[in-house]
Amino acid sequence: MPFPSAPIKKVAIWFSYHYTVTFMTRFKSLLAGSIFLLWAVVIITVTENIEARAENTSSISAYLSDSIFNNELIASSEDMPQYVLDRTALYIQSFTTSGRELFQEWLNQSMPYMPLVKRILREEGLPEDLAFLPLIESGFNVNARSRAKATGMWQFMAATGAHYGLEVNGWIDERRDPVKSTRAAARHLKDLYETFGSWPLALASYNAGSGKIQRVLDGSRSSTFWEIGQSRKLAAETRNYIPKFMAAMIIARNPETFGFTFMEVPTFQYDLLEVPSGMDVRTISQRSGISVELIRSMNPELKGNITPLSEPRYVLRLPRGIGTVFLENFDGLLHDKRVAYKEYKVKKGDSVSKIAKKFTTTVSSIREANKLNKKNLIVSGKTILVPVRLPYSDNVVRLVTPPDVPPIIDPYKDMS
Repeated sequence: MPFPSAPIKKVAIWFSYHYTVTFMTRFKSLLAGSIFLLWAVVIITVTENIEARAENTSSISAYLSDSIFNNELIASSEDMPQYVLDRTALYIQSFTTSGRELFQEWLNQSMPYMPLVKRILREEGLPEDLAFLPLIESGFNVNARSRAKATGMWQFMAATGAHYGLEVNGWIDERRDPVKSTRAAARHLKDLYETFGSWPLALASYNAGSGKIQRVLDGSRSSTFWEIGQSRKLAAETRNYIPKFMAAMIIARNPETFGFTFMEVPTFQYDLLEVPSGMDVRTISQRSGISVELIRSMNPELKGNITPLSEPRYVLRLPRGIGTVFLENFDGLLHDKRVAYKEYKVKKGDSVSKIAKKFTTTVSSIREANKLNKKNLIVSGKTILVPVRLPYSDNVVRLVTPPDVPPIIDPYKDMS
């Protein structure tokens, strides 16, 4: 096939160039138009959001008028800085739109504990508004654990929890105990309020630590959270902590207004059963007719399936009325079935059979308790668990007067 002549080549080159230039010109025009249209949509959307927030912020003041944020440092909630109202409105918008399902879950998880938390706050002389704080701390999840290792419903760090009497050891983590951790949180919040004199600063300190808040106040010569709430010296989490809590509190106090409902769940009502240390939760489950999972859910502080060996006796929670059932069934338990575990440090020359004989127990029970292989190998200096028989007496297990049981009330009444 002959090659095209020179004129045809020129026409082809010109056509290709002209087509490319025309296409690029039209493409640029189309792209510019699309960008303009997209920008217009963004402007309109932002404007609508700003207007929506402006409408929301006008009602936020009314929602906060009878709350802990209407105090001597602000003549009324209407005097609250606009940036706080704006952020609160944005959190309300988030909780009621993209975060609606999650916030509903938080409300559902709060229901069993809300009467208990409010009662403890009242006993400690604190406002009930603080009962909504676990919503943003953990979603009322007693087993919550943060990346920083803060644990429990109130998200205590180990050192702070220990300062307020919460024990953490190989057997228990009382930061997960809903009663003990709530009592500790109430006293911690009371101390922070006495230190700073206002709830915004006390709550910011709960999040960031009192030392951090005091340093920022001193450095800026300020006396209120509203003055430091936009300071870059505070982490973004702390800057947003108060507005986030305000939003959660407003919704939780007015759930129907924001379209939330409550799942009917039983309140946290229970019997207190005092048992020996080292008692197997599975035995309690079998004798009471309830699952191990239910027992553990009512005693989330337990790390394993036996009661702590760190103290001679331990008080467990069982569902209301089940304590009596357990006692009746335990009375009929044969002596050799009434066992608890104790720790034993293996000595040189010990064997599983020797230890079993020493404590009048069986090789198989020691093997099962320590998950030993068929060779029953144990190491000198190591600590193992040994099942031992409990004394056959009426006081081995007993119900105790429950000082921490909240009164039976309607949990939904206080939420609306």
